[in-house]
Amino acid sequence: MDKVLNQLRRRFIIVFMIVGGAFLLLAYGSIFVVNVTQTVSAVDHKLTDVLDKTPLPAFDDREEWLQRTNCIILISQEESVTAFNADAIDKATLTEIVELTVGQGETSFSLDGKYYKATQRNVIGNNMTVYAVYDWTSDRADLAEAGVVTGLVYFFCLILLFIFGNMVAKQVVEPVKRSYEQQKKLVADASHELKTPIAIIGANLSLVSSDPDSTVAQNEHWFKNIESQLTRMSALITDMLELHRADDAKNKPETEEDISALLGGVLLSFEARCFEKKVVLEDSLQPDVKTLCIKGNIERLYTIMMDNAFKYTPEGGKIEVTLKCDKKNAVIEFTNYGIGIAKEHLTKIFDRFYRVDNARTQSSQGNSFGLGLSLAKSIVLDHDGTINCDSDGSQYVKFRIELPLRQERKSHHKTNSNGIIHNNMI
Repeated sequence: MDKVLNQLRRRFIIVFMIVGGAFLLLAYGSIFVVNVTQTVSAVDHKLTDVLDKTPLPAFDDREEWLQRTNCIILISQEESVTAFNADAIDKATLTEIVELTVGQGETSFSLDGKYYKATQRNVIGNNMTVYAVYDWTSDRADLAEAGVVTGLVYFFCLILLFIFGNMVAKQVVEPVKRSYEQQKKLVADASHELKTPIAIIGANLSLVSSDPDSTVAQNEHWFKNIESQLTRMSALITDMLELHRADDAKNKPETEEDISALLGGVLLSFEARCFEKKVVLEDSLQPDVKTLCIKGNIERLYTIMMDNAFKYTPEGGKIEVTLKCDKKNAVIEFTNYGIGIAKEHLTKIFDRFYRVDNARTQSSQGNSFGLGLSLAKSIVLDHDGTINCDSDGSQYVKFRIELPLRQERKSHHKTNSNGIIHNNMI
């Protein structure tokens, strides 16, 4: 499985890098293209500006204007060519520039490691052609430098993208890994739980088959053992199916339900059992508490919590159940007195197949596999709620559940002034 998870993580990183790298390339490439376009446009604008102001009129600041243009101006008339603003260029280089420019129209060329861009305009009526030549070597160098910087930033961003992608991949794979570990542990724990009853059934069948002449009545004890273990395995399978259904609970539609009435109905079903065990059941439920929920799962939650409280309340003990609301949540508490839970077990009792090896377990009734509270937690989490446990270690255990009120409560106050549905004592 680790190999599969590593492959999944690598594939995620590869896809993440390809997509992220493509977006970065598009972004930085667009920036570089814009810079190139703006530079070329600025050069063309300078050349056009020079042509718009030539042939040179006689004005006082002509020399200053020529220096500002940074352009070589060539005026061709008949067979002669006059150069302006070319004092810094040697005669041989200027001759080559004239040869490469005159008669070529708009052109670009390189000479002695420098890059030139030229354009022309004919002056109508004077049989004159004006050429503007601009040395844009420094502009090209700036573009090249900007391109290198952009490339370095791009590759630096790719490195950061890889680091970030690796972190995200770990976060993405972690739930899969955790789910796999949970499933692996569930299979191992379930196998361990099934191993004992299967071994007992096998041993009892061996004893029955060892005496083929014995009657059913003579083997009644062994048959009862087999029946007991079959019941135990059936209960385990039922609990595991309930866990599976709880995992898929979010796929079920939610409806607005009166969770006070649902809890009252569950408590009513436990009254007879509490009476037989001489357990006092006290409840204080705020009426008409409604929220969006999955009705069957909420009833299952209440049943699990009551069954848990009933199992671990000794004869003559007491169970208290309350339901009230604050501004955002419905708060349900189940408290049973008589047996506590040690502090070190409180954070583990919601784990699957976890059972406390103390008097609490010894006093449990029926088949208990440590799946009930895990299922209860799963139901609460599916409803965006919280569940926790508190105990003094010897006298009481309190489970507190908070379910969010997703819709405004509609309370008609049809009960008595203390705001409870009923307060029964059995």
